[in-house]
Amino acid sequence: MKTITEYRPLIFSELDAQAGCRRARQRRIWSDFALVGGYSAFGLWLIWDTGFAPWNWQFWLCFAPLYLAGELALGARLRRDSPVED
Repeated sequence: MKTITEYRPLIFSELDAQAGCRRARQRRIWSDFALVGGYSAFGLWLIWDTGFAPWNWQFWLCFAPLYLAGELALGARLRRDSPVED
C-alpha cells in the first residue's frame, strides 16, 4: 500500500494541469471579449463617422473587409498557437 507521500506528486501534477487548463480558458475568454469590444467600438465609430446605420448596405461595404481581415488574422494566430498533435 502506498502512503500519501508517494501519491503527492501525482495529486499535485493533476492539480497543476487543471489550473493550467483553467488559466488558458480564462485567457481565451478575455481575448474573445477584447475582440468583440474592438469590433463593437470600431463599428460604433464607423456609424458615427460615416452616418451609415448597420442596416444600410454602405455600412457593410465599409465594415465587412475589416471584419473579415480581423477574423482571418485571429484564425491564423489560433492555428499558430495551437499545439500540433501527431
